[in-house]
Amino acid sequence: MNENSRVKFSLSLEPAFQVIYWSICWLLFFSLLIVALETQTFNLILIFMVILVGILIFYGLGSTLQIKNDSLKISYYRGIYNKFIPIDEIKKITFSAKREVNICLNQDNVVHIYLNIKNKKKFYEYLKKNAPLIFLEEKNNWDELSKFE
Repeated sequence: MNENSRVKFSLSLEPAFQVIYWSICWLLFFSLLIVALETQTFNLILIFMVILVGILIFYGLGSTLQIKNDSLKISYYRGIYNKFIPIDEIKKITFSAKREVNICLNQDNVVHIYLNIKNKKKFYEYLKKNAPLIFLEEKNNWDELSKFE
């Protein structure tokens, strides 16, 4: 990889947690809307709810996967939770048919990340082109079902 390369992909949260997180955001937004329509004046509760919804949306959309200086930086909630993985430690990366991407490390640890389909394709193409030493595997859902037979 190029020493000065900086590439950024937008991460998704784990699917079950993502549903809960965005449901809370929508619940607060519609509660804000109801309070605004019922009171029809600016008050402290309305201002507090606007700030709270804004903060939740700001942090919720800030999960990224960055590749820079020969390491992966996984950052959730605009940097509140960070994880750095050197490229040298990655044995293989498995791409599932859905959104999950498994990063297998040399110490037999597996890091699970979730990307939308467009970003997963871009990430796969970037690694295929710029990191030929990393083994890339596409996992099919039918592979898991054949284990049970």
